[in-house]
Amino acid sequence: MLNRLALRNAGRLWKDYLNYFLTLCIITALMFSFHSLLFSKDIHEMIHYGDNGELSTAGTMLVTFMAVSTAIVISVTGWLIHYMMRFILEKRSREFAIYLLAGMQKKQMAGLCVKENLFLGAAALGTGIFLGGGLRRALFFLFYKSIGKSYKPVGQNVKSNLSAVLLTAFLFVVCFGMALLRNSKIFTRMEIIGLLQMDRQNERVEETRNQLWRRLFILAVGNVLFLYFLIFTGRISKGTAAVEMIAMAFTFYAFWLGLSAFGAAYIKGRGRLIYRRVNLFLMRQFSFKIRNTCFVLGTLSLLFLFALTGSSFAFMLSDYQNKQLETEYPFDVIMISDDAEENFSEEEKLIEETTDVQTLLKYTVYQNRTSEMGDYLYRNLSLFSDRDSDPIMTEGKRDIAYYDYDVYMGITDYNSLREMLGLEKVVLRGDQYLIHMPNRVYQEIRNKGDRPENSLHTGLTFAGIRTEGFAQNGHNGTDYLLIVPDWKLAGMKKYFSLMAVMAKGDVPEGLSERLYGLAGKTRGYDELADFIKIGSEELFLMPASIQVKSREVWELKFLMSTLSFPLFYIGLVFLCVSFTVLSVQQISDSHKYKFRYRILYQLGVGKRQIEKLLAKQMALYYLCPVFLAAVVSAALVVYVGLQFVAHTGIRTAGGMYFAASCGGFLGVYLLYFGLTYIQCRREVV
Repeated sequence: MLNRLALRNAGRLWKDYLNYFLTLCIITALMFSFHSLLFSKDIHEMIHYGDNGELSTAGTMLVTFMAVSTAIVISVTGWLIHYMMRFILEKRSREFAIYLLAGMQKKQMAGLCVKENLFLGAAALGTGIFLGGGLRRALFFLFYKSIGKSYKPVGQNVKSNLSAVLLTAFLFVVCFGMALLRNSKIFTRMEIIGLLQMDRQNERVEETRNQLWRRLFILAVGNVLFLYFLIFTGRISKGTAAVEMIAMAFTFYAFWLGLSAFGAAYIKGRGRLIYRRVNLFLMRQFSFKIRNTCFVLGTLSLLFLFALTGSSFAFMLSDYQNKQLETEYPFDVIMISDDAEENFSEEEKLIEETTDVQTLLKYTVYQNRTSEMGDYLYRNLSLFSDRDSDPIMTEGKRDIAYYDYDVYMGITDYNSLREMLGLEKVVLRGDQYLIHMPNRVYQEIRNKGDRPENSLHTGLTFAGIRTEGFAQNGHNGTDYLLIVPDWKLAGMKKYFSLMAVMAKGDVPEGLSERLYGLAGKTRGYDELADFIKIGSEELFLMPASIQVKSREVWELKFLMSTLSFPLFYIGLVFLCVSFTVLSVQQISDSHKYKFRYRILYQLGVGKRQIEKLLAKQMALYYLCPVFLAAVVSAALVVYVGLQFVAHTGIRTAGGMYFAASCGGFLGVYLLYFGLTYIQCRREVV
């Protein structure tokens, strides 16, 4: 009997809270598809190497980020299930009171609730895993594309799929178990009178504290403005950023508490706006709603903030993958040796045996026992702006960033390298020199009053700056390379030797490891790391004496994908959870709206106008927590985006990352808003 009642009630819950059921299905599908990455045989081979199957750095990053993202998703999903169980219990409290009056025991009622949620959860789990099968293919296609490999679905691996299903089911059960345990005390304390009054015991703000809440609202708005001041005046630091992030959590809750107090005071004070059209109805509805759900709205605003910033950061990483990696690694193979007489004969032989070589060039970089150019960049680049406050760190940064002496290359070798890259040759007169540097460095120094050409003392006239990708992360200089006529090299000293290779086709896998093995080194543990400098590039590049483009680019793409995909994953889950809570709040109150809109209809308001009024009311409640989160996240994302562009040289406006994030956000918003509006309109109109 109880099983049939539980099954019937579960079906009713599915209809009444369709958005909640949909969100559980989406989260389950996302969990299953992401867990499939961990159990994929192909990816397992990518992230392990050696005879012992040792986990690579990329594999460690993948496992770590997936574990962290799963823990976050499980926590938020558990909170959603707990919140929904409590919310549904409050809305059905009178029904449970009738069960008690009919003679049902508390244990039976608790068991009934557990069975209802288990039926609903089992249906969501099964549906989510079924949908996750299709989502899994899409996710694998995107992941493989992001790391530069082609995805060939040759069939499902039963063992890996079963492992992903079992892990997803286990975590899903953990979420429901945690929520049921947290709500178990409610059933043991159930009394008829309490159940009858439970639906009236929403979160309430005491009228006597309205003045305090209004002051907190002013402080909250002031803190947001202060954040903008710190960011756009350049006065933000790591310490102030950490304090602001902590303060922002309290700011969101204070904002909604204060806004509800101001709204109530404005209505009681009979402000002018309440007499325009249906403003009184809308303002009273909205003020009452946020007064009862201010703590929920504060939590949702935080979730929206994390979703927008996280997805924006993911777009930054994706943009770097698509635009900058080819520039950072222009040659198929490039090697460096601190021995200026090195001829790379063994390495050349190995490359020619394993690779279809198109062009190979051995050349030398020179030094003139001067360091004016490196000193100039160190004085003017923002990365080294703390040199005056920390002399020890200053000296350390100078040694890491730039070689002890300025680096020079002859025009003949320079044009040979340009020809290898498909770039036009440069004509340089015998009394001229030019500078080659990354575009990001040029963009930062081009408007400086102290011009670099005035501090070089080479005896030559300045012929301009070139900014094409040229392997300037320790090989062809760091941040700069001085190009001079060949005759000028006669009075200079050889600094280090290099070899660059361009292949006709693909470079074979494992060439990087074989070249390191030939040199008696282990990839990732480079003896020349202290010799090789990295310039002002600190984000993704590491010093390496041997760089094989296919290997380096693939590994960096894999590392960035293992970070960007979890960020998208977490952001989407946060959005779905937040919109679900907003949806059920609106749908559950539809019976109240029905009564109020019926009165408006009797007063002469037409059906069309009522539908528009309902849409306005729902949009106001939906958009307010989004708007607050967007205001704060916009400042953070634009600031970080500008820093990202400056440090990577990507030609993208910092605000574009936030705009792209908002575009994806809008799609999820329209989906949930549309479903909620259809359900509410069906109930109200």
